[in-house]
Amino acid sequence: MTPPEALRARALDLLSRGDMAGGIAGLEAHLAAAPDDAGAWLALGAAHAAEGRWAAAAPALARAVERGGGEVEARLAYARALVRLGRLDDAAAELRQAAAMEPPDARVLRELGIVLYDQRRHDEAARWLARACDAAPEDGRAAFALGLAHEARRDIAAAIAAYREAVRRAPGFTDARLTLADALASIGEHEQALGELEALLARERSHEKAAHNREVLRRALAEMRARRLLGKTERELARSALVVEAQLRRRDAAEAPAAGGGAARQVVRYTAPLLELHVTLDPARGPGGGGGVIEALHLALTDPERAARSEDDVFKVAVIGEDGRQAPVNYATGASLTFLREALGCPMTQASALYASLLQGAPSVDWGGATARLASVPGAAGRPGGERHGILVSRRG
Repeated sequence: MTPPEALRARALDLLSRGDMAGGIAGLEAHLAAAPDDAGAWLALGAAHAAEGRWAAAAPALARAVERGGGEVEARLAYARALVRLGRLDDAAAELRQAAAMEPPDARVLRELGIVLYDQRRHDEAARWLARACDAAPEDGRAAFALGLAHEARRDIAAAIAAYREAVRRAPGFTDARLTLADALASIGEHEQALGELEALLARERSHEKAAHNREVLRRALAEMRARRLLGKTERELARSALVVEAQLRRRDAAEAPAAGGGAARQVVRYTAPLLELHVTLDPARGPGGGGGVIEALHLALTDPERAARSEDDVFKVAVIGEDGRQAPVNYATGASLTFLREALGCPMTQASALYASLLQGAPSVDWGGATARLASVPGAAGRPGGERHGILVSRRG
């Protein structure tokens, strides 16, 4: 009879030479005689996993864990098999135990974060993945996974920072750069997104998806520049839906000092029965030195309560609800969404998301090189009524 040690050595040799069937059979024969060999159970589970036989790998790896084989290695391999079998709760439990071992293993921290992400426990996932990033400063995949968790938490700024870090750590990590470009485009940073795609294509000239996305972004950037009112003049403003449909009328203009002691700006006021629009112009940057370029736009509701009660029969804006149906909005919302869409040159869906963020308490939101925030301006000179409250959109930087 062949000694168990010889069976084990022969089985491992067969596995190293690619004879999976022979190696697995040899390990099973060895374990029949030496069932407490944790290392052999780990090797058997790994062999089944290499063949994609997860239902066979999991019990073998569970035996390795029970017998203390490999400690972190055994728990990590077992957790991976459990994930493949869809047993995410059990996988998370194994990874938590592995994460409690000292010193912490960065692979365990990362995979626990990924499992929690798959369970849609995004806040907890982000915490573990942040630990994984700290434990392995060059692990691009941990930073990428952290970005995904932050994006799922709707913290796009943190997501972009994590994706940037993933690209820094692993410049050839294609998915990280593609996802970074998508995230940048989602907040209107089309120029930066294009830069990331150009960098990717410089490394992989034949990457079809990156090339396609680059062309889409180029068109979107051109359309955004053509639509947005920031950077345009009063000529384009006069043709906008905001002015035309609300029948805003130009009333008066006044000079206002520029921030930092620069040249004075001109502030022009437009009015309609329920709206006021304050337009800040830089005269020095106007075509031919005249007219002025729009630096900021402030939309204010002169009677917010009435605007909120009134039906939007002017802008005819509809939003898509959580049930997928289109629903009309009131006049205040219709005016605000139309304003954001035209001031920023963004799609209506993006305008809705930005408006919702402001209403939910965000101090400001950035999109496409501009910032929107809730703000107040003084009332018209010499007229009662005090400040006007509304949305201010201005060029960033």
